[in-house]
Amino acid sequence: MLRVLVRYDLCPPLTDEQLSTWRQKKQYPLDEEFLRWQRTDDNEDRNPYHDRYVALTERLDLENRAQRWLLGRAFYHLAQRRGFLSNRKEAGNEKEDGTVKESIKNLSAEMEAAGCRYLGEYFYGLYQHKERIRGKYTSRNEHYLTEFNAICDRQQLPDKWRRALHRAIFFQRDLKSQKGSVGRCTFEPTKSRCPVSHPRFEEFRMWSFINNIRVTGPDDGTPRPLTPKEIETIRPLFFRKSKSYFDFEEIARRIAGKGKYACREERIEAPYRFNFARTATVSGCPVTASLMDIFGKEWLREIRSLYLLGDGKTEEQVLNDIWHALFSFKDEERLRDWACEKLQLSEEQAKAFAAIKLPQDYAAMSLNAINKILPYLRCGYRYDEAVFLANLRAALPKEVYADEDRRHNIEQEIASLLLDYKRNPYDKFDSKERRIANYFSDHGLDMSRLDRLYHPSKIETYPDAKPNAEGIMQLGSPRTSAIRNPMAMRALFRLRDLINTLLREGRIDRDTKIRIEFARGLNDANRRKAIEQYQREREAENRKFAEEIRRQYTAKTGREIEPSDDEVLKYRLWEEQQHICPYTGRQIRISDFIGANPGFDIEHTLPRAHGGDDSQMNKTLCENRFNRETKRVKLPAELSNHAEIMERIESFGWREKVESLQKQIEAQVRRSKGAATKPEKDSAIQRRHYLQMQLDYWRGKCERFTMTEIPEGFSNRQGVDIGIIGKYARLYLKTVFDRIYTVKGSSTAAFRKMWGLQEEYTRKERVNHVHHCIDAITIACIGRREYDRWAQYTADEERFNYGETDKPRFEKPWPTFTEDVKAVADELLVAHHTPDNMAKQTRKKLRVRGRVKLSADGKPIYQQGDTARCRLHQETFYGAIKREDEIRYVVRKSIKLLQPSDIDKIVDDAVRDRVRMAIDEVGFKTAINPDEYTIWMNREKGIPIRKVRIFTPGVTQPIALKKQRDLSDKEYKQDYHVANDGNYCMAVYEGKDKKGKLKRSFELVSNLEAAQYFKASADREACPDLVPQADANGFPLKCILKAGTLVLFYENSPAELCDCTPKELTKRLYKVTGFSTLTVSNNSYGRLALKHHQEARPAGELKAKSGVWKTNEEYRPVISILHTQLNAYVEGYDFELTVTGEIKFKHGRPC
Repeated sequence: MLRVLVRYDLCPPLTDEQLSTWRQKKQYPLDEEFLRWQRTDDNEDRNPYHDRYVALTERLDLENRAQRWLLGRAFYHLAQRRGFLSNRKEAGNEKEDGTVKESIKNLSAEMEAAGCRYLGEYFYGLYQHKERIRGKYTSRNEHYLTEFNAICDRQQLPDKWRRALHRAIFFQRDLKSQKGSVGRCTFEPTKSRCPVSHPRFEEFRMWSFINNIRVTGPDDGTPRPLTPKEIETIRPLFFRKSKSYFDFEEIARRIAGKGKYACREERIEAPYRFNFARTATVSGCPVTASLMDIFGKEWLREIRSLYLLGDGKTEEQVLNDIWHALFSFKDEERLRDWACEKLQLSEEQAKAFAAIKLPQDYAAMSLNAINKILPYLRCGYRYDEAVFLANLRAALPKEVYADEDRRHNIEQEIASLLLDYKRNPYDKFDSKERRIANYFSDHGLDMSRLDRLYHPSKIETYPDAKPNAEGIMQLGSPRTSAIRNPMAMRALFRLRDLINTLLREGRIDRDTKIRIEFARGLNDANRRKAIEQYQREREAENRKFAEEIRRQYTAKTGREIEPSDDEVLKYRLWEEQQHICPYTGRQIRISDFIGANPGFDIEHTLPRAHGGDDSQMNKTLCENRFNRETKRVKLPAELSNHAEIMERIESFGWREKVESLQKQIEAQVRRSKGAATKPEKDSAIQRRHYLQMQLDYWRGKCERFTMTEIPEGFSNRQGVDIGIIGKYARLYLKTVFDRIYTVKGSSTAAFRKMWGLQEEYTRKERVNHVHHCIDAITIACIGRREYDRWAQYTADEERFNYGETDKPRFEKPWPTFTEDVKAVADELLVAHHTPDNMAKQTRKKLRVRGRVKLSADGKPIYQQGDTARCRLHQETFYGAIKREDEIRYVVRKSIKLLQPSDIDKIVDDAVRDRVRMAIDEVGFKTAINPDEYTIWMNREKGIPIRKVRIFTPGVTQPIALKKQRDLSDKEYKQDYHVANDGNYCMAVYEGKDKKGKLKRSFELVSNLEAAQYFKASADREACPDLVPQADANGFPLKCILKAGTLVLFYENSPAELCDCTPKELTKRLYKVTGFSTLTVSNNSYGRLALKHHQEARPAGELKAKSGVWKTNEEYRPVISILHTQLNAYVEGYDFELTVTGEIKFKHGRPC
């Protein structure tokens, strides 16, 4: 903006160097004339609102430099205030009809009432009457663009000026494209997945569903597919703009008639019976329906006839052009213009075309694969049949595929094989693939091309493992585009390190049996049915909520809306909270959370940054400002108004739900035990599982408001991650091992109990990482023989309960199994992996206009980035003031965010007195609520107190982050001050003083200092090392300690470690978790926090005990010591802990 203003002499002159320094280094121009141009002076009526008013109402003399600069100042102010334009795709179905839009409408009405046509004109009037201007919502186009055009018209600016200024003020750079993060097609890995908004995918999804429907009619002996007539009857249900989703019941009613049908698992007699549940969700074709609404039933043919760029293009190419326009245009107005020009639409039709909202999601396959499968789906083939046939062209020789009759016969015969397929229970190798392979062999077709056929259950596989130089098989990289979960990917890489080490050491080989516990997904039939019922009911509720949103929103605003998934979730939370914000107690209207920029939005009860999950039970509807400014990353229990919050939670009735559900579950347990028949028992178990899911939800919701710490492993997403890890670990390990088996989590628990390990497991669970080892040993001992014995044991136990036999005994894997497992647990060394990411730097391929640039040898050119891999400092900026020759740090706070303890910390005595008087008069809550009360600094002059500065006693040595733009003449005020957020490492130095006494010093490196050192652009010559190799006394560097570094303690001498048993080593091994400084008698010490390597409890449950480590001391889960008390071997310097949990001393055993 400044460059354009300088070019046309609309502001004081600046050099190109000054502008580049401002743009690249954020060093603002400090020319006195330039600063004076920006300053305001009420006595001279010099402020940007006055300048905008004059530019709107008077014809300026642009030959006069002062008036030119006044015009430039008006434009500069517009650039500072114009806001950002929303992307039509990102807005989704939301219209700006919420709080923001309502405020904009009110502002426009106020302008009209004041007789003002333009925003600058209206705001100048407010400014003259000393009324508040800030805090008002404005419209970029309706207010600022209109004012800009009015100024340009009034001043009769040349078109060249107008274009340059418009671009400088209103140009908005697009966000970085995320196309590269879209997954790959499961059938064609070189192609990206197709967006679900593409009409061809909608058609694909529709036919896949229709072809899976089976109905038994009055004249049918067995279930059959739908007839062509029935399909034509139900197809219109899929093409409705008003319904993106609908219940299967609508299909059943359309085919059979009202009351003449039964759906899956319904025990009623009816002429028609369908294979889908009544409430099964069916996805419609909303984008296609919108196009049909504009272009008619033959929409694609009509589009092709109207499209001016369609000459020489196929129907598919035209369709892709139209869809790409909808998918890529970000501005609705430009899309309307394009539709009018290229599709020859009327204004009304173009408006409807631009209003089509596309679902933002992706299918599992590419458009290319969909177009290959779709013709077979249209012919009535089921999805699995169509997939097998879709890529026949690639599997058949060219001359065979070119022969239409022969190709048709092959398709028919393969389809017949698939249709008639019933697995032979006596042939474990029997499968659809094998039968197709036999068909190719019997008909003399090339068998080598068989792998080109698609497979319905295909997912991206890992490449086969390869032997290393010694001929030992090694797992390759687990990286695959199918996995986007970082936790799963991290686990697979660690798994690779462990397995490859065991293979190299000869402890396992290709014939080793591998057993993997699946924590999720291996549910029994009763639990699966309960999950299905729970999910169906939630889906039905979501549809009901969506309908309520449409109804209430239309009634409130007079406009229609198609609710998004997020809006439906907000509505559910709104109902759960009885329309009240649990944090502030404010009543919530539907227009407060529906629409763009809502006043209330979803927040995470347990902050995700601290390990909270993204499940629904961790979400509430909260006032935006409170969430951003007060709660932030705090737990509810850490908030000053926690007692009030809990009162609201109680009023919502959540705890009553928990107690009621617990009683219902107990009743179902009694019912299942007393059941006389299997169906009755199954029904009770299903009901118990269903109620348990509800109980877990409401109990989890309540517990999150009382937690003072987030326990490790509490996150719900961890369960999902474990399921993903198990799924891909199995596929990954199959590249080396032939015998891989899965074990159900509940089975592991049962065997633990039968083998006498449950007591030890329970004692260590969530306390000690060793419980994972107990699980692993248990899983390793579970085979087919153990499962058979378990079944017999269960039967014997039931007979024992009936008094028919003696108490059964379950044989252990070996006689001393329980004792041996406990002994192993006591001697286990836990290998922690704490990656040091600080030194890692980002790289990206260099692209020019979207194309990757290649080097001379054809390889991609990479750009190196400067990346900080952690939070460098806390977010709050602190001001510095001098009181009694002491520098103290203060922070500015809004009145409404004050806590009772803040009142005495208010810096200004007069302000503090007025705040106290207000509190004494109306009470604390009312006094700090600006909606109810105003604290006046000077009532006669209309000066309210909105913000105050308060002292921050906890901040004594903040980081001087950078210089202020306008430097104060007081040196202590020249920097931006922030508090340190963490330290990267501690360097410990050790040497002897002049008296020969061993001495130590330390140096602490903050995250900010480490990030500056590791920057790719850092000057390595000036600073070759992160820390000096010797301290100021000349003591050499002993070690660098980082979070995750392991240490082996000794009391007097390293020789103590020589004869340590594994059990004794286990007691001595600790992990560094943090560093800080401690000042005692003006002496500075480095303080270390260390945690026992087996300890699994969260930090909030543990209290650190200070003092040097001693041999015979009681177990301390967390130790706090000074750097002078660190008597230990340090990992990386003195020893290594292998991935298999073995200590290897670097320079031999310390004997």
